[in-house]
Amino acid sequence: MIWLNRTAHVAGCALALTLTLAATACDRGSGEQAPAARDLTPREDPKELPKLGDIGDFKLTDQAGKAVTRETLKGEPFVAAFFFTRCPVVCPRLTRKMREVQKQGQAEGLEFRLVSFSVDPDNDTPEALTAYAKKNQVDLSNWVFLTGDYDVVKRTSVEGFKQVLEGKADPNADHFGILHGSHLVLVDGEGQIRGFYRSEDEGATKRLLSDIARLGSK
Repeated sequence: MIWLNRTAHVAGCALALTLTLAATACDRGSGEQAPAARDLTPREDPKELPKLGDIGDFKLTDQAGKAVTRETLKGEPFVAAFFFTRCPVVCPRLTRKMREVQKQGQAEGLEFRLVSFSVDPDNDTPEALTAYAKKNQVDLSNWVFLTGDYDVVKRTSVEGFKQVLEGKADPNADHFGILHGSHLVLVDGEGQIRGFYRSEDEGATKRLLSDIARLGSK
């Protein structure tokens, strides 16, 4: 068990570096990820998912104007993603993948939440997030969209969820010039990261839902 804990710790450190290098640039027209980007969840122990880091504290605002914190989300697993409503390349895929996870998870009777963090909070007001959710036919029964102070979002993304975030949106730049992570991140009910999944990977949904079920079976 000591060896497994040490392995999970080392894996977590490696993940932080690898995910930083494997970010998606929304100012790259191709929308392709760096070769290092992949499903990075270690599989040393099939009986238990490793703990890959704590998401830290934050206070943001949801699409209804209500405050959301780490404590608000405590109690059941959730799947997180970082996006912005004006993103033309990666974010539509992220939202489709989150919607797929939600639909299939509901069909399997799994209990979890989905959380989308805006990396363009100056533009993505609660009203803008509500409009985005409606446009994308999002079921908000267990899915929340968050916005707030940019510095809080950046700290939460980089230090908490190990997802790179660089630059603020520039309408004059190609594709707004924001560099942000494109993995789906699985977090348990205690705020511990338990897995990272490539949004463009066709098998990601199945693996993610399987891991959510494993968390719920404890």
